[in-house]
Amino acid sequence: MSETVEVSREVFEPISMLVRDGLFKDEKDALRSLVLDQAASKIRHFDSLIEEMRAKYDMSFEEFEERIRSRKGAESFDEWDDFIIWESYESARKYWAGVQANLKGIGE
Repeated sequence: MSETVEVSREVFEPISMLVRDGLFKDEKDALRSLVLDQAASKIRHFDSLIEEMRAKYDMSFEEFEERIRSRKGAESFDEWDDFIIWESYESARKYWAGVQANLKGIGE
């Protein structure tokens, strides 16, 4: 993988300004920090949504998944909808946690 990437001036200039203002040591540090901040924000967001689902069903996602998959008889479409939504929250949180872990491993 290449160490360089082409970036338009209108995208790069605000990042360079942050470096010139002394907020970051260089552009690479600025980009890494900005993406880490975004990842942390996304993780907090999905943690909040996951906590709402935990509170709604008074169980973990794994317990809820088992409940949905082992149900016999009539299905609850509302619960299936919530399962799909909750699963997407868990997946998105896992993605952003991976981004965060990867960037922390690179810079520290």
